Parts: sequence; C-alpha cells; structure tokens
Amino acid sequence: MAPAKLFTFMTMAAYPTFLANASRRCLHWLPLLAITVALGCVLALFNTGPADALPEGNSQRSQNASLSSTPIFNEANDEAVRHVDDYLKSIDTAMSNGLEVLRGGDGKSITAQGRYFNALVNAGYAQFGSSYYDPLGSCGVAGSSARHLWHTQVRAISGETNIAGEVGKARTTLQRDRQACLDSVRLPLEEAVAWAPTQVTSPSLVPTWATSGAWPETTAERTSTNL
Repeated sequence: MAPAKLFTFMTMAAYPTFLANASRRCLHWLPLLAITVALGCVLALFNTGPADALPEGNSQRSQNASLSSTPIFNEANDEAVRHVDDYLKSIDTAMSNGLEVLRGGDGKSITAQGRYFNALVNAGYAQFGSSYYDPLGSCGVAGSSARHLWHTQVRAISGETNIAGEVGKARTTLQRDRQACLDSVRLPLEEAVAWAPTQVTSPSLVPTWATSGAWPETTAERTSTNL
C-alpha cells in the first residue's frame, strides 16, 4: 500500500475516536464553563452602581451650574433699584428703536434687533430671575414680555392677518410686568417713612394739632397786628 493511501486510511480510522474523546471532554468542561459565566454575571451585578449615579465631578459641575443660575439681585436694595431703573430704560429704548427698525423694513436690521432682545432677556434673567417666584423676578419677566411684543410686531409687519388683538395683549402684558417690576423694588411703607417725624408717620388722616383742644387763653386774648 502506498504511503499516502496508508496515511489517509489511518486518519479516517482515527477520526471517530477523536470525535468521541472530544465530545467527552466537552461534556466535562461544559458545567465548569457555565458556573464561571454565572459567577461573572453575579460579580458584575454587585459591582455596578445605580444607573442614575453620577461621578463626583459631574455632581459638582451640576451643583455649580445650579448656583450660577441664582439671580444676582434678590432684594430691593439701592444697587438693585439702580439696575432695575437701567434695565427698564433699556427695554423702553429697545421697543422704541424696534419700531424704527420695523418701519425701515431692512431684514438684517430686524434680525440684529431680535438678537438684541434675546441678549436683553438673558441679562434680565441673570440679574433678577426668570420667574415671578423670584423676589425681583418680575423684572426679568418684563424683558421676556418685551421680546414677545417685538415678535408679534414683526409678525404684524410681515402681513400676518388677525394679529392686532395679539399685539394689544402683548403690549398690556408688558405694561403689567413693568409695573410689577417697579413695585418689587419699591420700599415698604414702614421702611420708606422710618426717617420721618411722628406727625408724618401717624396713620391718622387728621393732624394731631386738630385734636389738641382749645387755644390757650393767652393766645386767644392776644390781639393780632397786621404789619
């Protein structure tokens, strides 16, 4: 028999034996493999934190972002009053300039004015807050109301129909928020009149001298002299 044929014959004869041995070995290793995989899954489960857990660095960054969103002014002190006055003047100027821009009809100028209103709103939010729940938040809201009025005016000048009522409503909202802003920095009555004398701070509408009784006799008997 040729060597090549002999080798082929021996290989074919040994192949079933090899398969049988391999199958027996797989049967021995399969339970061990399954146990190893199960232990790995259990360890991974216990070593994994909650899904919403954040690294310490991310938590710190979130806290800093929350602190940075706190308004600069939270009470009606002298500095806040000055900034509120400047801010309301900026709103009035922006509305006046906006009307001139709309009359001009230049698209680039209208876009630039819109960006200015966006910056004005952001400045108001940063200084006074963005909610009525903030002590001076109505001032920041006034900036947002001014931007809304500007947007409705742009829509009106663009030819959108049935918007006159919306423009009027937006203007009324701005006036209301503007007044609320002024009221938020107005000193309470007891603080505003703390410096005044008793006669001025008296809650009675009748002057104290009107209830002081009759004039003294010496005063009543004194003759008046016209000089």
